Amino acid sequence: MKSTKILSKIWLSETESAIYLDLLKNWASNIVEISMRVKFNRPLIYKTIPYLIETGLVSKIVKWKRSHYKAESPEYLKWIFERHSNDFLNLIPDLQEIYETWDKNRPTITVLEGKKSIKFVFEDIVTTLNKWDTYYRYSSRSNFWDFLMLWKYKEIRDKKQINRLVITSEKRAIWRSKKIDRDVVFIPKWFELFDQNVAKMIYANKVAIIDYNTYTSFIIENMILAKFEEKIFKTLFKFLKNMEEDSL
Repeated sequence: MKSTKILSKIWLSETESAIYLDLLKNWASNIVEISMRVKFNRPLIYKTIPYLIETGLVSKIVKWKRSHYKAESPEYLKWIFERHSNDFLNLIPDLQEIYETWDKNRPTITVLEGKKSIKFVFEDIVTTLNKWDTYYRYSSRSNFWDFLMLWKYKEIRDKKQINRLVITSEKRAIWRSKKIDRDVVFIPKWFELFDQNVAKMIYANKVAIIDYNTYTSFIIENMILAKFEEKIFKTLFKFLKNMEEDSL
């Protein structure tokens, strides 16, 4: 019934709504009469009636020495709605505080599978970052550009002018062309970091890991972890950069 569904949205249960609407139509009734009409057992009605009386929607009268119950004006529904609305609005700041505490201190981990998950990670990087931001990437030996349609990633990346710092293998660094928005350093071939074919990206408050062997991706969302990983990356990047310059 439409009225019952609407009433259930202002904190009246299906049972409470059914009893109130029944009394609204049938005037004063005893428990037996109500039970016969709404098809609820009497113990349930005995349990429900006190709440309806408390809210002001139902009142108790004595008729022929027996307790009867009658519906009060629907105007009381406005009062119930306003009271619960105020309680709800007052609760929001407390819930927000709990949410923000959880959000800041506890990492959220998303697990994705399949080649599309790799595409999702790269698109998430550029949609998360703001214009002129930088992200940090440990590249892998996999040539993912061959099998991924990353046109959306490239389009947003170039539009936002997002910069990249990349640590890759010596072999891959050779064919990477110099770009104004990308700086690449490499791990010497005598210390191959990329045999496992795993990539890692650090951006904003996220750390993404891609396993190209199983096409499985993980996105860890946590500012503390992201900043920690960023510091490690920058330290290694600076060390490798200095090493390259010294070798020239």
